[in-house]
Amino acid sequence: MLPFIQLVDNFEARYLFVTNDDTKFTFLTNKAAPRYKLVRVDFNEPESWTDVVPEDDKDVLETASAVNNNQLLVSYLSDVKYGLQLRDLETGVLLHQIPVDIGTVYGISGKREDSDVFIGFTSFLTPGIIYKCNLATGVPEMQIFQEAFVPGFHREDFEVKQIDESADRYSFAAKVMELSWTD
Repeated sequence: MLPFIQLVDNFEARYLFVTNDDTKFTFLTNKAAPRYKLVRVDFNEPESWTDVVPEDDKDVLETASAVNNNQLLVSYLSDVKYGLQLRDLETGVLLHQIPVDIGTVYGISGKREDSDVFIGFTSFLTPGIIYKCNLATGVPEMQIFQEAFVPGFHREDFEVKQIDESADRYSFAAKVMELSWTD
């Protein structure tokens, strides 16, 4: 029988399991980090927690998936826009920023032992795209794997851009999406 190891005493924070290597477990948590961070704890030393990816000053860490053996694919919400990063699993060091259009990353699917991951994406112009991304290549590149089509709609006829409305009369910063039609 496996021994029971208590890691937390109360429910003051959220802990989402990401992966483990033997007794070393990695969690996504908001403990002392409202914008979330990735932490690691060794079950042989449950009182000693270390930050793998510390909380960002402004961006919210949304998800983390262990992929491609020793890497983490993380999604951030930054200025009301999602971003993807590939990081080293052991150190948390940023390896690549993966470009994403303005929209929402709604799912990342991949196994730790696989170099291929699938990324669900939707936006004002895209009812749904699933991208396939091979992480074994030098610089990860997303390719459309599956796409939802709306008959008669051509997203290339439109443009979505993010504008900064920080100088308004209420003196607060707001990010606004602008949709325009092109001929």
